[in-house]
Amino acid sequence: MTRVLFAFCCAVLVFAQSCSNDFELTAPWKEVPIVYAILSPNDTAHYVRIEKAFLDPNTSALQIAQIPDSIYYPENAIQVFLEEVATGKKFMLRRVDGNLEGYPRQEGIFASAPNWLYKTKEPLVAGRRYRLRIVRNDGRPDITAETTLPGNFIIQAPDPSLIPVRMTFLRDRSSNVTWFCDSNAVYFSIRFRIRIRENNLDGTLLKRDTLYWTPVPNTRRSNVLTGNGFLSTERILSESFYRFLVENLPPANNTFRRFEGIDITLEGGGREIERYLETAAANAGITGAELVSLYTNLSEGFGIFTGKNLVTLPNVSITPETINSMNERSPEKDLNFQ
Repeated sequence: MTRVLFAFCCAVLVFAQSCSNDFELTAPWKEVPIVYAILSPNDTAHYVRIEKAFLDPNTSALQIAQIPDSIYYPENAIQVFLEEVATGKKFMLRRVDGNLEGYPRQEGIFASAPNWLYKTKEPLVAGRRYRLRIVRNDGRPDITAETTLPGNFIIQAPDPSLIPVRMTFLRDRSSNVTWFCDSNAVYFSIRFRIRIRENNLDGTLLKRDTLYWTPVPNTRRSNVLTGNGFLSTERILSESFYRFLVENLPPANNTFRRFEGIDITLEGGGREIERYLETAAANAGITGAELVSLYTNLSEGFGIFTGKNLVTLPNVSITPETINSMNERSPEKDLNFQ
C-alpha cells in the first residue's frame, strides 16, 4: 500500500512540474491536499498521512518535495478528526513524528525528517463507517472522505473446529484456504508464519527458525454470496510449499527438523483499493494516457482513505502425510523433516 501513496504523490509532482514548464499560471501557486490512510480495527493506534503539493511556476516540484515546510501543513493550520458516521462520535487526531513512532520514512523524493503523521488510539469497530474530516483554520471548506471498515472474516478451511487444526500438502496436489467476508473487503493476501524446530540427532534442541511466506499476495474475493457472506477459496500448491522451504532452509546434516506450527493470516482491504486499481487499469496499456488517472475518494485533492481487516488462524499442524510426501525425493528430502 506504500506504493499506492508513492504513485499518488509522484503523479501530482510530475503534473506540477509539467505545469511549471509548459504553462503560464495565473496564480503564483496552488495547494493540493494529499491524504493517505488505511484503518484497521485490529490496530492499537491509527495513523493518517496528510500532506500538500504545490503547482509552482518558478520552482521544480522535485526541489519542493525536499523542503518539509512545503509538503506539510503547519501544525496550527489544520485540525484532523475521525467521525463514526452512524453515531456521530468524533475524536481528534494529534500530530506525531512517524520517525519516533517506529515508522521511518524511506529516503527518496520526499523529505524524510520530520515525518509528520496524525494519530489516534481510539478503538475502531469492524463493519462501521468512518469519516475523515480535515478542518482548515483559514475558513476554506473541510476536506472529507468516508469508508466502511470490512467486517470480521470467518475462515472455513483449514477447519478451525478441528483439534488440532491440520493442513496437508501432498505431492502434485493443493490445499485450500476458504473464508467468508462482507462486501466491504475486496482484495486479499494470505500469509504463513512457519515455525520450525531443528534438533540434534540425540533429540536436543539445536535452534528454532521462523519463515514468512505469502503464497497469495493479492487476490480478489469471489462474488459467490451465501448466508454467511461472500465465499472465497484459494488453492495453495504443495509444490510451491516445498519449493519455498528448499529455497529458505539448508540441507539438514546430522540434524532433523519438525514443524512446530503455522500461523495463517488472512488480510483484506476495502473497496476503495479496488476502485483505485480499476482506475489505473483503465488508463494503462499502449493506448493509455501519459499519466495514470488519479483515483481519489477525497472531497478535494488526491489520496485514498480506506480500511482493512485481518484474522489469524494460529498453530495449524502439518500432517504426517505431508512429511511422508516431502521425504519421497530430494531436494525436500534433504531438509530431513520428521
